[in-house]
Amino acid sequence: MDTLQEVLHAYSIRPFYIEKQTERLYMVQDYNQQYALKHSRLTEETIVMWEQVYKLAYEEYLFPILPVYLTKLGKLYEKKGELIYYVTPWKESRETELDQSTIDKIFQSFGLIHMKTKRRHLVEVQQFKQAFQQYKQHCLTLQQQLLTFVEEYEQHRFMSPFELLVCTQFKDVNYSLNETIRRIDQLLEEQEETWYYSLCHKNIKTSHTLVDQGQLYFINWENAGFDYPIFDLVAFFQEETKHYDTPTNMLLRGFDKYMNENELTKKELYLLVIQLLDPQAYLSCVKNHKQANTSMMKQIIHLQHTFRRILFGLHLSAHVEKTFDTIDLDDLDDLDDLDETD
Repeated sequence: MDTLQEVLHAYSIRPFYIEKQTERLYMVQDYNQQYALKHSRLTEETIVMWEQVYKLAYEEYLFPILPVYLTKLGKLYEKKGELIYYVTPWKESRETELDQSTIDKIFQSFGLIHMKTKRRHLVEVQQFKQAFQQYKQHCLTLQQQLLTFVEEYEQHRFMSPFELLVCTQFKDVNYSLNETIRRIDQLLEEQEETWYYSLCHKNIKTSHTLVDQGQLYFINWENAGFDYPIFDLVAFFQEETKHYDTPTNMLLRGFDKYMNENELTKKELYLLVIQLLDPQAYLSCVKNHKQANTSMMKQIIHLQHTFRRILFGLHLSAHVEKTFDTIDLDDLDDLDDLDETD
């Protein structure tokens, strides 16, 4: 506690109560208000970008970024040895409920951040195309490998629960691979060298959001950096769509709110879908099944998580095509089949 007292003294905070909330978070009460004291994972290498986050938040009026207090010396953090601490306002921590209103606020908020911090980024077109041509071939290889596993399982007189699940999911996963290849072809048709980087949280999930008096805040910016904004979307979708009760329609409506704030280009939409449909985790689960040291139940849970993410990627791809792009009538029939199996 002496270290914490010294840190708080640097902020002119005289606490009469400090309560440990998690391994790295403390609630601090003085005679005026409450504070959140965070023992961060920041390092000398990452703290420069972290400081830039709050500089941008101040300059661009990025209200969804929960502010930090300054020390008496005007610093954003206080260092004790190799440990780095910072202080923010205390907001009553409770699990963020994923109702439509909150989902809309999440998407609007990081859409706003991405839009206001957008920077032009040039790519070498031929290198870019070569990388995705290689990825296309990789997906074709994975597709053949998946078919081989399914054919092998079907030869078994009695399938294990895992094998039965893979065979049951084969149609949708195979369709997702076809959809990935189609989206790669669309992306390869794009010849523009101009892309955009934005300030990305790089670990967006509901546990890193707080809602206070109608205002939504993002916390824990310790991994932040400039990158393609779709990577924040991918991270959030993958975290929130692995469960059986995924609010798919609410997430799709939330995505529309994001597009209102930061309209993605066609090539960004193609890349978003390709990332969400990434089959590698699913195929790795299938490949490692026989050698896995985990129980059958844990393997099935992991397979289900990766499958649900892929399934959501298919729904988003359909939504993108219907809402933001032209649609091929043959694809509509396939998407209707997908809805019937969902």
